[in-house]
Amino acid sequence: MSNHFTSNLTLWLMLLFSATLTPLDGQNQKTIYHHAAFWSKTEINEIRESWGVGLDFVYRRKNELGQGSMFDARLRESIRPWVHYQFSPMARFSLSPIGHMITHEYVGKPDDLDRMPLKEWRTTFQYFHHQKQASGRIMHTWRYRYEWRWQAPLGTDEFRFLHRFRFRYRIRYALNSNDFYANKTIYLMGSNEIGLNFGKNVYLNTFNQNRLYLGVGMRMFTAARFELRYIDRIRTRGATGFEMDLDRGFMIGIYVDQVSKLGNKDFINVRYFD
Repeated sequence: MSNHFTSNLTLWLMLLFSATLTPLDGQNQKTIYHHAAFWSKTEINEIRESWGVGLDFVYRRKNELGQGSMFDARLRESIRPWVHYQFSPMARFSLSPIGHMITHEYVGKPDDLDRMPLKEWRTTFQYFHHQKQASGRIMHTWRYRYEWRWQAPLGTDEFRFLHRFRFRYRIRYALNSNDFYANKTIYLMGSNEIGLNFGKNVYLNTFNQNRLYLGVGMRMFTAARFELRYIDRIRTRGATGFEMDLDRGFMIGIYVDQVSKLGNKDFINVRYFD
């Protein structure tokens, strides 16, 4: 990827991320409910030659009515299988044919206590690519996701179907290594992602959410990573966008890039990575 192309793309990303702040403008016309949240994600992958498989599990907790600990109540559990095709060490296409989620809605006001949890089936198409700079110390990642989502209140079969497009840019900086994939590398990371809903069941408001992550990570056992992140997410509720949920808290991530290479003491080129 040329430096000219990268500069233009980075500028476009900055403009796009600036646009994600517009839902916060004119807060006197919006109601924003504040929540404390804990997120976690475990991801396991394996690849042979260019093809691979994976599985991820998400577990989240929250407080309610703006009070108490971020661990007080359930927020989400999900599991997704993946099939991957690695174009090169710097690009990958992934398909999750079907994933299952249970989401317990945010409780920002007393009426929310009556909101039913949602079950969801989701098909996800994903593509990402990387660029290294500063002799490998800096890693840029662009990720694009397109999702088919079937949602229904738990205990019913009243599904609604919608589409969502998600775009994320992430930057990571290796502190003690010139190669992000060297064992025991410690790195800083930051990312921003915007999500947009569309389809016949999306009426007035296409903005879904914006996620900001800041964190630190470490590569362990050669082919695995551990991350601790601060999360800041704004998400619209309903079709109008006049009510929004803002959750802030922490996230723990455990990522296995390649199961078969765990504990390999020799330096290896981990081809399977995000």
